[in-house]
Amino acid sequence: MRLVTGGETAGIAYVGIAVKAGTRDEYDDESGMAHFLEHLSFKGTEKRTATRIIQRMESVGGELNAFTGKEETIFYCACERQYVGRAVELLLDIVFHSTYPEEEMRHEVEVVVDEIESYNDSPAELIYDDFEALLFEGKPLGRSILGKADALRGYRTEDVKAFADRMYKPENSLLFVYGA
Repeated sequence: MRLVTGGETAGIAYVGIAVKAGTRDEYDDESGMAHFLEHLSFKGTEKRTATRIIQRMESVGGELNAFTGKEETIFYCACERQYVGRAVELLLDIVFHSTYPEEEMRHEVEVVVDEIESYNDSPAELIYDDFEALLFEGKPLGRSILGKADALRGYRTEDVKAFADRMYKPENSLLFVYGA
């Protein structure tokens, strides 16, 4: 894992882990998996429950979030610079030690399905997916980052773990810190 730093005079630090794992890395039977895994990463690790994950940064006024793209997934925290160590430790736990609990999957899949339906209600957003579907026809880059509801509802913990085991490795990641 490489480390990138900057912004030494800022009172706020931005800490994150970029994983080279996005839509383009999904197999044909894994449509939407990168984005779904991002959501599930906040649902429990080997040593933390979902509640403890959220409270770890919120209890010190920090923000914890993530997003998935076609080529990467970014997990990040914004916090006061004195909590950088806490943020790094939490992000490492989420990215490399998530358990993707089956009982959480049933709830979270509906959150993602709602996100898909909301996205589908926006023609201005859909035009980009339509363009990429034509441009990259038959390739992973031509698929929607969000995936399809039917496929997502069929995924199990072992499917998510298989994707994570393949893609979520230190050598496929970058730790970044911006701030003092």
